[in-house]
Amino acid sequence: MPKKEIRLNAGDPDCEAPQYAINEALMSIIQGGKNTHYPHHTDIPNKFAEAVVDYYKKFTGVEYDPKFVLPAAGSSAALYTALAAVLEKGDEVLMFSPYYMGHTSIFNGMGVKMKMVPLKEELGYHPEPEDIKKAVSKKTKAVLLCNPGNPTGTVFTKDECKVVGDVAVDNDLAIFADEIYLHFVYGDNKFTSVASLSDEYKERTLAIMSFSKTFSMTGWRLGYDIVPEKYIEKAKLVAGLTAPRPATFVFNAGIACLRGDFKYVEERRVEYEKRRNYFCKAVDDLGWPCHLFEGAFYAWFDATSTGMGSGEFLAKLKESQNVSLSPGDRFGADGFIRVPLVQPVPVLKEVVKCLGEFQKSL
Repeated sequence: MPKKEIRLNAGDPDCEAPQYAINEALMSIIQGGKNTHYPHHTDIPNKFAEAVVDYYKKFTGVEYDPKFVLPAAGSSAALYTALAAVLEKGDEVLMFSPYYMGHTSIFNGMGVKMKMVPLKEELGYHPEPEDIKKAVSKKTKAVLLCNPGNPTGTVFTKDECKVVGDVAVDNDLAIFADEIYLHFVYGDNKFTSVASLSDEYKERTLAIMSFSKTFSMTGWRLGYDIVPEKYIEKAKLVAGLTAPRPATFVFNAGIACLRGDFKYVEERRVEYEKRRNYFCKAVDDLGWPCHLFEGAFYAWFDATSTGMGSGEFLAKLKESQNVSLSPGDRFGADGFIRVPLVQPVPVLKEVVKCLGEFQKSL
């Protein structure tokens, strides 16, 4: 009898959105009217933008005018809007590697060249400042800072954010700040928004945000950009032509989340930290070095000692144990494995047991 499949290859939380968000969406649909028709004919997007700027100031210290908020149907749409507002085919963008494959797929589609700055394993997946400075060329137009990072969980320090900001100012680069995991930070690590460190950084930083992870709303498709004045008109044009709008009633759920007490978010953070503390040590004890990540909720372990690439490792693991994980080669690091910790500890214990049995079979 084959084992029941365990799938841990997507960052989709194992819980529903907070009840107040669900209630708000349901009530909006029931009430109908402006809640279920084109949002731009109502005051709902403005109320959403006001909630966004209040939230962003509260948690990052950065203050914006609501007119710089562009709603989007999830962070992928928000990301594309931000990128297309700045970059053109043939331009170059600095990225940190290992990287999130969703970023690279959009760049490839746009014909944008990616210049990788390594996150070094021996530095706990942090960059060397000189590597950032040396990576800039005449074609470089922007730097993408995923903070906290996916897949390594890197929480960039204040000093590292300053290096990114200074490089951007010195070379007239835009900064794409993907900050969707900002609430999920562990231990003594602290999140720093690069835009909070100076007005010069702020005026060139485009923040990409989402409700998917923070509020477990992956299927709701709600996100937004905060775009500074120098890029806002182009971003509005891109959004109007290409990026789908959120459903009108989902705006109200988003407002409820941003205006809430954030107890739900803290409960999720505590749960992810518990999973992190168990799983990373357990896999490390198997002899596969597993990074005790600083933020987000992805375990990242080194399976290169097996002599197999990520794809071969996972194909054999699936055949042997019916466990599906994410191959590191998709994130720029063959031989490594990413594990979204989006199942409770009992399931993670079963995954560790399967990994142990698989290891013995090699």
